[in-house]
Amino acid sequence: MSSLTAAGSTRALPVYTTVLAWLFAAGCVAMAIWVPVFDRANWELAGSISYLAAGVLVAAGWVALGRTSPRLAVALVTLGALVGGLFLVWTIVVPVVALILIVLFARGALRRS
Repeated sequence: MSSLTAAGSTRALPVYTTVLAWLFAAGCVAMAIWVPVFDRANWELAGSISYLAAGVLVAAGWVALGRTSPRLAVALVTLGALVGGLFLVWTIVVPVVALILIVLFARGALRRS
């Protein structure tokens, strides 16, 4: 199984965990942009800010894995995934993906510590 290192770290996450984390972060940032641009009728500032925060937290957690403790990285990814999953709870898929991301990231990050 190949792995990617987080920010030059000796800790490695499986490729599927890294890809899932970046896709989740990119999806949240895309939603933060999409909501005010294309959904003018239901635009909510809090939702857009929350999507952006979720994406930034997940990305920061992945980057923090190589620079700080794995527990901080897991906490950041968990918080970001929960925020992103909470605001997209009506899709059912996003909360499930958020939970999968939390479990995979925690398992991969804490296994190496």
